[in-house]
Amino acid sequence: MIDMEMENERVVRLRSQRLGEEWIQAITEGAFDRLGEFCQPGVTGVLLTPNRSISLENADGLTTQYRRWFGDCTQFQVEASRVAPVGERLGIFYRFRVEEQEDWFSIEQQIFCTLKDGRVERLELLCSGFQPVRTNIQSAAAGAPEAGEQLATRDGLLEFYSQAPEAGSTCALLTPAIRSKLREMQSGQVLEVRVDDPSAQGDIEAWSRLSGNTLLKTIVDEEQRLRFFLRKK
Repeated sequence: MIDMEMENERVVRLRSQRLGEEWIQAITEGAFDRLGEFCQPGVTGVLLTPNRSISLENADGLTTQYRRWFGDCTQFQVEASRVAPVGERLGIFYRFRVEEQEDWFSIEQQIFCTLKDGRVERLELLCSGFQPVRTNIQSAAAGAPEAGEQLATRDGLLEFYSQAPEAGSTCALLTPAIRSKLREMQSGQVLEVRVDDPSAQGDIEAWSRLSGNTLLKTIVDEEQRLRFFLRKK
């Protein structure tokens, strides 16, 4: 009797391991509908991203979200992965390096699954968001000396100067202006912002973290003006 129970537990573990491995494989192959097949039709859960929390109500919602995340990725590199039980739950971890619109990004996701009859009944997912990764060519370009210490090639420019800047007076107008300018640009493009208010540095750094747009570099030029380089998410 004990041997039979141990064998059943071993079979369950192997099936769970295989489910996790196939989950990762389905993402890299763009077979998002297969993820729904690994789940109960009424699977529930929470998907936590840097910008928001998404409530999951069914398998169709899960596959739709994965398609939004990875549907436009043209290349996948699996940098790390792990499938292992966490108590009575199944843990699935993966870190990908992906290409989208000729730009490379790194993304990590950790999932904790509750299984029922060999399929996912509930899951909680934590996502790092898509983080820009420089290729060797991009890194070399960024390090190349240019007039006025330019960064890598920019795709847009916003100049925001005041006659007599006062600490804290710029942010209320500057960040909406940045947001409006970024709407005109494509994901992955770089916007250079030039301001003459020294208090703007902390404001832009905080706004970058909250908005998910990456602050690549900050430069103080010869005239003591600040130059920020923001990559659109």
